[in-house]
Amino acid sequence: MMRQIVTCKAAGCRAVLLLMLFAPVLLGGCHAAQDRTTSFPRNSEKKDTGFVPLQYARRFTMERIGNATLVDIVKPAGARLGVAFRYLLVPKGGKVPEGYPDALVVRTPVERVTCGIGLHITMLQLLDKLEGIVGVGRAQWIGNREILEKIDSGAVLETGLSGAMNMEIVLSLQPDLAFVFSSGSDTDIHEKLLDIGIKPGLSSMHLEEHPLGVLEWIKFFGAFFQKEKEANAYFSKMAARYEMTVKELRCRFKKRPGVIVGRGKKGFWSTHGSSAWFVRFLQDAGAEYVLEDSADYEENPVSFEHAMKIGLVAEYWVNPDYTAQSINDIIASDDRYVHFFAVRKGNVYNNDAARFENGRNMFWEIGMSEPDAILRDLAHIFHPEILPVHRLKYYRRLH
Repeated sequence: MMRQIVTCKAAGCRAVLLLMLFAPVLLGGCHAAQDRTTSFPRNSEKKDTGFVPLQYARRFTMERIGNATLVDIVKPAGARLGVAFRYLLVPKGGKVPEGYPDALVVRTPVERVTCGIGLHITMLQLLDKLEGIVGVGRAQWIGNREILEKIDSGAVLETGLSGAMNMEIVLSLQPDLAFVFSSGSDTDIHEKLLDIGIKPGLSSMHLEEHPLGVLEWIKFFGAFFQKEKEANAYFSKMAARYEMTVKELRCRFKKRPGVIVGRGKKGFWSTHGSSAWFVRFLQDAGAEYVLEDSADYEENPVSFEHAMKIGLVAEYWVNPDYTAQSINDIIASDDRYVHFFAVRKGNVYNNDAARFENGRNMFWEIGMSEPDAILRDLAHIFHPEILPVHRLKYYRRLH
């Protein structure tokens, strides 16, 4: 069995932090968000083939081959981050199509799986397949009550994440598939899983350019469970809601305020949260991401000095630190923050308003399943006059 695997050492261990982070080029003007294109074609543009149309996702494609489905994880040309991998999903009892020696054959529907992160769990919950989960990465990173109860009872085991994944536990579970995130760095674990005979389900959803591109990965998960109909229905509903919100907001912005994201950390500025899909959120919400200028947003190192300079004038600061409960907490980490315009004006917002019973932040686990709610939060923050009666769900103002 041949494997198409691309590994990029340059990204290093920071790729784990890119779980949900990336960032596209910002374009000004009313139609900026609508005019953006990607560096590789949409498979929905391929005519007269078995390709399954995808509207926003750029990191995977799907093609019908008889009763089977060919799924490609895509690493765009020129991208530093990403993995190329191929699956051939074949119904149980069905004949494996010939001519795809580089594809990993997976019999569907899968029944036993492990999940790396909370968003994987949410995808399966939306497909009504929580019962198939037998292992998860770390309980402390999960808020789903049902899964936590199963962990407590021993019905679901903790497997660890990335380089810390316990292969003995995974092997003991004998899952049909182990869902893992892959960035094309030396923290990726799929090769080691293959070496011990476990089939990995590579998710690069965190590298998508658009919030709906992230959500459209529900079709990827659905294909392994033969839940394509349910996945398509949920995505279509949520995409329509997001697109309607964008249409409602478009051209109603008098100006686009400048926004910074992240925080200083060990001598540099961590852009945790300034992912491609998150910057698209900022665009669609009528703001301008001013921390970075480069067209390459995969993993830009930002100097602390540059960030401090921009922070002096940026009108808003979002996602400053997941542990920050107040402005005082922000200033306590570095007293120079007191000079930031957003700090002086009280325009600092954290994305930790919605929490599970165990205190876990809902934003990273279920927020992307309803991207229109996040978009409305951000639009209300930057332009309260447009959505005057909106109540923040995922965001809160730090005082």
